[in-house]
Amino acid sequence: MTTQPLLELQHVDTYYGPVQVHFDLNVRVLHGEIVCLLGGNASGKSTTMKLILGLVKPRAGHVFFNGVEISGMATPQIIRLGMGSVPEARRIFSNMTVRENLLMGAYHRRDRQAVNDDYERMLALFPRLKERLGQRGGVLSGGEQQMLAIGRALMGRPRMICMDEPTMGLSPAFVERVLELIQTINQQGTTIFMVEQNANLALQIAHRGYVLQNGHIVLEGAAAELLDSRAIQDAYLGGQGT
Repeated sequence: MTTQPLLELQHVDTYYGPVQVHFDLNVRVLHGEIVCLLGGNASGKSTTMKLILGLVKPRAGHVFFNGVEISGMATPQIIRLGMGSVPEARRIFSNMTVRENLLMGAYHRRDRQAVNDDYERMLALFPRLKERLGQRGGVLSGGEQQMLAIGRALMGRPRMICMDEPTMGLSPAFVERVLELIQTINQQGTTIFMVEQNANLALQIAHRGYVLQNGHIVLEGAAAELLDSRAIQDAYLGGQGT
């Protein structure tokens, strides 16, 4: 890990119309880290993800990715810079096959041989998907769809993947598998920024974490420290933002 941030949000204020969602938001993700953003329902977590992916524009402040300001960029531009996304509720293409879903993740790439190599790597990383290549994405279980969404993001060869609630709605067995996959992907060189409601699970695999409450960062630090912090429970119980 280097000390230079791969992703940095500096003094960001975000609004939906007249309603302010983020207040002076400052977040840094270093190369090679797993960083989690924690908070209760409607605390502003998903809006943070939308902000990073260009779906929401900040009214004040700046968002940088790999040294480039992306605050005003469209989502496809940000993806081409090396950002991957695993959205909330997976949002795979339900009428496409597993194979087609995976290849859609490489739509912006022109290095065909490397795409083929990455495709084979996905089949090795997700043997369960290999068994279902010809099946439509919509017939997969929730856990299998989450694997497919992660594989699709990896097919873009991202520097960083943003994951929005990656364990939501999964069975305990699949939760454990997805968390193992996130660690494996990170160990293979991909930086991870994950929004998660389950603090205990996220902090067990993260390097650092931030806690968001009412649009403010109220706690931040090493994951191990946050995991042992009584204050994190208070922050969770109090979140009421947007």
